[in-house]
Amino acid sequence: MTALPNLTDIVLEQRQSTLIATLNRPNTRNALTAAMVEGLAALCDWLAANREIRVFVLRGAGGCFCAGGDIKEFGDQLMLPEPPPDAVDPVAKGNRVFGDLLLKLDAVPQVFITLVEGAAFGGANGLISVADISIADAATKFSLSETALGVVPAQIGPFVLRKIGLFGARRLALTGAHFSAVEALRLGLVDKVVTGDALDAALLDSLNAVGRCEPEANAATKRVFNAAGPRIDPAVLDMAANEFAACLRGRGKDGAMAFAAKKAPDWVEIYEESDG
Repeated sequence: MTALPNLTDIVLEQRQSTLIATLNRPNTRNALTAAMVEGLAALCDWLAANREIRVFVLRGAGGCFCAGGDIKEFGDQLMLPEPPPDAVDPVAKGNRVFGDLLLKLDAVPQVFITLVEGAAFGGANGLISVADISIADAATKFSLSETALGVVPAQIGPFVLRKIGLFGARRLALTGAHFSAVEALRLGLVDKVVTGDALDAALLDSLNAVGRCEPEANAATKRVFNAAGPRIDPAVLDMAANEFAACLRGRGKDGAMAFAAKKAPDWVEIYEESDG
């Protein structure tokens, strides 16, 4: 087995034949940077070449899974010049990278487990949607929060839709609402909800369950099931990236600035109870 890669803001720990990757930006609730996305993609390549690893676990440091994409990097993308006609928008190109990561995670030969606690916002739900097993703490808050920022859940949308269905995904994305771990379980986004300090015990149960299965049989099963099941069309991810770029260059810039200022963007409309 080759040496573990050295990744930015991701801590790796091997436990027997399990590799645990911990997103390690707790001061930002483990918001994903471009460097972290690049690191996870490199880790997928490493996993494909190191089949001695049977299980891959992804979790977050500081009691939080992941708050989605780093809002500061959204702001940085706004500084990129608009492309000439018929050229690829660099904002779309940057967004599309996350879709490639999700395709890679979807295809890793190992059993992929996510341990979810604290918060799972935006892009975090894409990571959960390609996991073979997702275990959530009961206090976790979930949200497809992109539209509240004026952008599109572009790269994660097709994966979330495949996981929970069209209209469930539409309802969550079109409201940007926070929802509970119990609701995530009901929708099928996560597979088990535990309380208190039981997250690691639930992981141990899953590791022992996977440990009863022959590793290459598991890898072959994933290949067969992925071939037989609904596939994510890369052309849809390309289109989604262009939609994201258009939104970010439009009202999304107002959403990013409002978020940074901890204010509500000016498109927010509040309804009062009718006197009638």
